[in-house]
Amino acid sequence: MANVSPDSPVAEQPVIGIIGRGEIGRMYAKHLSATGWKKSHVIQPMYSVIYVCDRKEKYEQLQVDIKDLPGVTVLKNGHLVSRCSDFIMYSVEAEFIDRVVAEYGPSTKVGAFVSGQTSVKDPERQAFEKHLPNDVHIVSIHSLHGPALAPEGQPLCIIQHRAPDSARILVETILAPFKSHYVYLSYEAHDLITANAQAVTHAAFLSMGTAWNCAGYFPWEEGTCVRGIETVKVNIMLRIYCNKWHVYAGLAILNPSAKVQIHQFAQSATALFKLMIEGDEDGLRKRVYRARDIVFDDEYREGIQKKPIILSEKMLDQFSLARKTTGEASTTDDDASTASSNSHLAL
Repeated sequence: MANVSPDSPVAEQPVIGIIGRGEIGRMYAKHLSATGWKKSHVIQPMYSVIYVCDRKEKYEQLQVDIKDLPGVTVLKNGHLVSRCSDFIMYSVEAEFIDRVVAEYGPSTKVGAFVSGQTSVKDPERQAFEKHLPNDVHIVSIHSLHGPALAPEGQPLCIIQHRAPDSARILVETILAPFKSHYVYLSYEAHDLITANAQAVTHAAFLSMGTAWNCAGYFPWEEGTCVRGIETVKVNIMLRIYCNKWHVYAGLAILNPSAKVQIHQFAQSATALFKLMIEGDEDGLRKRVYRARDIVFDDEYREGIQKKPIILSEKMLDQFSLARKTTGEASTTDDDASTASSNSHLAL
């Protein structure tokens, strides 16, 4: 079966099932249908899957939603998807993955390949190991991009957990039409990398948004966060707040690898706040500048040369959240130095 493709005879193609029809489940159903796989089915369990199904009361609406997707069939529940699919993808929030796999996992077809699309993998791994039969292969996946982006060229994580190489190859074959860039990791490595790259970053930007919300104004209304690096920070903050809550809950709360970073973030914020309360200006400057030097300096640690990791202030000042007056020239480094200073210590 590893040598099959969307051009293979229908009888030779794997049956594809998706349990959970959220935004990622919808994206996969759409792209798998567009690439020509004929045996696709989607089910959305209590919260949201290809055979296709949703909660019982949404069955008719789901049929309407996918009627234009050729080769996709709506089923009434995850049991029907699990018992007849060769490849099953759970597209369920990490918070609910254990409950959903506990309900539908025992119905999984003998020898099937099971994947998950949770943003944090530890709850998924535990659910699969606990509830899936031993004669089922586990090759998990995670598209490391949002559902609004085309998958071509985007990273797609593949986790060969409890499966032979033939199972991994079949999953690669099924997803090959996506033209994504495969990244091979373990469950543990996935969560560690995700935590390092996103957990504290998201916590910091969520803290900024919370601060502006408590202040009762948008950051650009007061004129203090409208230029240079502030434009970048505000836009990242807005992007995070526009996304689904469960993604960030999973990254920061359910990811065991994120606990170290979140704990350090809290410790650092407390230490900075203590320096402020004590009036220790020298200690505060020393700590903050030390962090700046580690991240941004061209030379750090025994003269190792580092390439700049951010655009120059002059370049960034070409973009602004403030309205320029008519005839105003582009900002310069001198102009930028006159802007009101501000701080995002997330305290």
